[in-house]
Amino acid sequence: MIWVVFRHGEKSLEGFDPELSTRGQDQAQKILLKVKSGALPKPSALYVSTKKRSAQTFQPLSESLNLKAHIRADITERVPGETRDKFRRRIQEFLIKLMLEHKDNEVVYVCTHSDWIDEFLTMIECDADLTRCHYWPSAQHMVFDKKEIWHLLKYEGI
Repeated sequence: MIWVVFRHGEKSLEGFDPELSTRGQDQAQKILLKVKSGALPKPSALYVSTKKRSAQTFQPLSESLNLKAHIRADITERVPGETRDKFRRRIQEFLIKLMLEHKDNEVVYVCTHSDWIDEFLTMIECDADLTRCHYWPSAQHMVFDKKEIWHLLKYEGI
């Protein structure tokens, strides 16, 4: 199974749940272009957090590929009052659910937030040193091949 984990595109600075900025909308289009060019694998499934910026990051993909983006609260950033243990458990449960729901030959795209990704990286067993992957600007992404352990194939931005 291939997993492509994205941080959402650049957000505007307005509001509690801001939308993508103009630059973020451009980043979302560039994700689609990378998929169309073969620089990123074509997704079988799209998962986004409950935040607008996450859904908007995958909107061009969803529309172009006619693939529904599944909104999941379990990939939303850590919420006020949520302990680190609860946050970690939420991430673990999400990963287990998706591994059970999808076949080995599928490509799963996840659009989430930097704190979720940071925690995720501390939890997985990977063949690469993930401590170098601590910089998460908007639209940064990682591509993994998940077998017994996670194999890092790419770590790059848009």
